[in-house]
Amino acid sequence: MSITSAGVQLPTLSAEGVLTAHKAVANRIRNAIMAGELPGGTRLVQADLAKSLSVSITPVREALRDLIAEGLVDFDAFRGSTVHQTTLAELEEIYDLRRTLVPKAVRAAVKAITPEELDLAQSLARQMKSEKVPGNWVQLNRQFHHVLDSASRLPRLVSILAGLADLSALYVGLSISGHKGRRTRGDRDHLTMVETYRAGDVELAVEQALAHLGDTVAVARESVVD
Repeated sequence: MSITSAGVQLPTLSAEGVLTAHKAVANRIRNAIMAGELPGGTRLVQADLAKSLSVSITPVREALRDLIAEGLVDFDAFRGSTVHQTTLAELEEIYDLRRTLVPKAVRAAVKAITPEELDLAQSLARQMKSEKVPGNWVQLNRQFHHVLDSASRLPRLVSILAGLADLSALYVGLSISGHKGRRTRGDRDHLTMVETYRAGDVELAVEQALAHLGDTVAVARESVVD
């Protein structure tokens, strides 16, 4: 399956060039992956992508580099770039690690988070409620959780959690596309979590964070095909 046969179109760039060409290409490929238009294992040939998206090879190459760093695309010398293939084993490993590490981040973050960070998290949560594109919702979800994780002021832990969040993106996408109620619950969870942080209730915040992760992995588990 090629990106051309999936009917992918490059999003329109504003006259001010708010998005660079490679960021626009990365966004479009990312959204196609999240929407299932480009399933796991799909080869991403740079020349085909460039033709389909009406851009040169350079922004495609840069976009694929970004997506490889995010864990959405794999690369090897023989096959080139391919969409990352989800597995049940990987899902379980990622979320076991997150369930182990998140409570430490939450306990520190609830005590240190600023009003400005809380306002930003709330703004992102509200944007997610109105977002129509699954890939964009997943990106906003990552930003939301990064704001909360960063408030822990534990840079090494934040870096590890950010890497796990990148690896989780495909599974989050599976969870919201594979179960109609998951996204609704996720939106509700995010707003509730912000209010719990505002109230300074550490243990309730930990409980909510773990339940939120558990809901995602339970739904994603049903959608992963090994």
